[in-house]
Amino acid sequence: MDSLDCRLFRAMFSGNVQTIHGFDPRLSVQSLSRSTGLSRVTVRRRLALWKVEGFWKSVIAFPNPDALGASFQMQSVLLEPGRGRSRSERALIDQLEPVLLFQSEDVYNPLLLSEPRAISERRQRDFQEGGGGRALCPPVNFPIPSSTVPLGLRDWKIIQSLRRFPHPDWPAVAKDAGVTLRSLQRRVARLMEGKALCFFPETDFRRSPGTVAWIGILFGMGVDAARLEADLTQRFPDLMCVEPVFPFEHILPPSDRPKIGGRFPFQIPVPSASVADQLRRDLMMIPGVVDVLVGFPTQMISVPRVLDARIEAAIDRWGTVA
Repeated sequence: MDSLDCRLFRAMFSGNVQTIHGFDPRLSVQSLSRSTGLSRVTVRRRLALWKVEGFWKSVIAFPNPDALGASFQMQSVLLEPGRGRSRSERALIDQLEPVLLFQSEDVYNPLLLSEPRAISERRQRDFQEGGGGRALCPPVNFPIPSSTVPLGLRDWKIIQSLRRFPHPDWPAVAKDAGVTLRSLQRRVARLMEGKALCFFPETDFRRSPGTVAWIGILFGMGVDAARLEADLTQRFPDLMCVEPVFPFEHILPPSDRPKIGGRFPFQIPVPSASVADQLRRDLMMIPGVVDVLVGFPTQMISVPRVLDARIEAAIDRWGTVA
């Protein structure tokens, strides 16, 4: 990815911050052109190139987990490289049953539907005890704004149809859900505004010709977080903030963790891995910075099995009531 790609990708998220509840698939070429300052021709060409290269795979819809009486939880697992990697990946998916899977080289961050919680925690123990991978930190709750809109039968069917046509193909979704296109647009807008429906892009950074680095800054007590973010944003115009949910300070020795006052993760295009290493050394010189972690995003993928089953069960319950 280059500077233009980052500007375009960043504009697809609310507030230019990458979150699992801030992506808007309804943005048109015209609106993206207006928010990025790029011409409509450039935006259209870039989006088409993403699909041809394989970087942009699909857009995944999912309900707010509180509609299922559940919540999200995230784990961070290190899978050792080698001949057993594929087997470990399959074990991670089969045993942990994630909803989304974020991979950065050897580190896998599965987003789990943690309900019932006891079952979720047992699966994580079984996976580690079976030698599938090494946990880098304890599972953490993954907060998401609460839904303010109750889901009815038609809403569940629309979410199910959105997951069947994940680009999304709005006319095909409307036909599959048995609603008009205008009705679909109104319902999707209502569900998104009420935080009942979320979307996230499924991407493969390995297919992108450029290199994107994930940078995680850990800063000490007394550091002005807003000032640090403003300074870094001004210094790196292509910087894309990432929601600072995951406590990556757990990678540090336990004795160093009390020194941490906060964390600031972001993504940025770099010419090469060596440039990212130099960037880390430069960032370590900032007063108040305790440590800087560097990684390289590999892919963000959807694992539909568990969530699709829960959505189908919700639709069945409505049918039973009817």
